[in-house]
Amino acid sequence: MVIDLFSEDVLPNFLLDVPVSYQGGKQRIASDIINFIKPAKDKIFYDICCGSGAVSLELINRGFPQKNIVMVDQGPWGLFWQSVSDGSFDLNRFKIICDNIPTDKNKIKSHVEELGRQTVNDDVVYIYLILQAASFGSKAIWIEGNKWQNCSFRDYWQPTDYSIRRSPVNPMMPMKETLYKRIAAIIEHIKGIEAVCDNAMNIVIKDNSIVYCDPPYRNTTLYGHTLNIQDFITKLPTNSKCYVSEGLSLSDNSMQISGKRSKGGISGNRNKFNQEWISVLK
Repeated sequence: MVIDLFSEDVLPNFLLDVPVSYQGGKQRIASDIINFIKPAKDKIFYDICCGSGAVSLELINRGFPQKNIVMVDQGPWGLFWQSVSDGSFDLNRFKIICDNIPTDKNKIKSHVEELGRQTVNDDVVYIYLILQAASFGSKAIWIEGNKWQNCSFRDYWQPTDYSIRRSPVNPMMPMKETLYKRIAAIIEHIKGIEAVCDNAMNIVIKDNSIVYCDPPYRNTTLYGHTLNIQDFITKLPTNSKCYVSEGLSLSDNSMQISGKRSKGGISGNRNKFNQEWISVLK
């Protein structure tokens, strides 16, 4: 059960979902993260390396003041959230690009492969959402030298007679109709957040704030950028509080908040899981 930290307020009459599946995304455990942090609603909350925005969206869904949320990401996610924040995201343009995706699931992979070969242009935020939704294993896609990097995409998979999993696996997660609806809801309901596409080391953190940081984990798949968490902490105001997600405990004040997923993968049986810890470092 979700603990309502802002029960004295009227909660919003909507719930926002993360746009796409994303390796390293915190959608499954965002509630646990917020329950651990227990952010006061009069504090500025910095979501550093915000990625698909799961933690910020969890706050918004609970009624946390959007004007007190600052989202920061150095990669394409930062470009997306910044476009939401400054109002430049063109929902009509995104719909046109979504409508161009084939309805035949067997043709989607070749379509997104062609998108991934194109030079990055003014449609960068729209194309990125589609590429990331189709990314094999939900691995992070990024930009380097005006080219999309780390691109590999899903086939439409259907179970065989010998498969443990009996349901098909779609070539996009989510499919284009759901992706568009999620983005449309975000554009409609997110009003007042600040979002910046920049290196976290360049961000000036305000006094007496709460900082949550989800940097790329050690020894995991690349994201196109890194962040030295110790260097980042040294620049924080002395009266700020900093919480960091990692695949291991980073301090004596930490909590493991992950467990084995009941299902997953093409086989339908996932025996391994990545540990998720949240630690207080300041």
